[in-house]
Amino acid sequence: MSNDVKTDETPARATHALIFELEYVAAKKRQVEFNAIKTAAKTKGVELTPVSFARSGMSPLSRAAITSVLKQAGKKFDAIEKAVASVDKEVVAYCENDAELDAGLAKLIKATQKRDIPVLAFSALPEALAQKLMDKLGLSGMGVELIIPDEVKESFPRADSWLKMLKKCDKEDATLVAVVSSQIACKGALTAGAACIVVPDEYTAYQDFSGAKMVLDSLSDAKPQEILDLTLRM
Repeated sequence: MSNDVKTDETPARATHALIFELEYVAAKKRQVEFNAIKTAAKTKGVELTPVSFARSGMSPLSRAAITSVLKQAGKKFDAIEKAVASVDKEVVAYCENDAELDAGLAKLIKATQKRDIPVLAFSALPEALAQKLMDKLGLSGMGVELIIPDEVKESFPRADSWLKMLKKCDKEDATLVAVVSSQIACKGALTAGAACIVVPDEYTAYQDFSGAKMVLDSLSDAKPQEILDLTLRM
């Protein structure tokens, strides 16, 4: 009979998780995108307004976003490399130097972690830049896990994006609370089985968030415990 004691144990899989959009919930990147694309569009003879920007689809990919804006205005969308580079430069500068963590989200993260529930952020940004934004916002030090999807399409994150991200971080079977800012993100998360808290900005406020548990002007408008008690009952 062997006296060996088996010490290797498989870590218990998380039964719950909170996940949020890094650049659009933790940081208000969409305003930066609008300003940068507005400047770029002007070089093509297009006056971008908040309404026309909202109707353009607001892709997280600069090239797709600018192309959509120009198409919508009936303009040619070739030779836009300089415009794309300009927008990307503004986004990088914001993420590295000016972004600030949403105060309401910071409180929600702490309340979630007090319940021993893991917190994750996902991003459509290139991994190196996303990590810099995590560090700038202090999220890395708070123990938030960063998820970088294997593919970011022009319209992101749809249901397939959510399913792939959840599989990647081994949260496919977890009770998931998703904090998002747009209809696309909300519908995709709902399809993946998450409970959604939506915090729209001025460009997404008009969108349809049917199925969301809460739609808030700010995460500070509700107490973290109230948010968690409501969404973790699913």
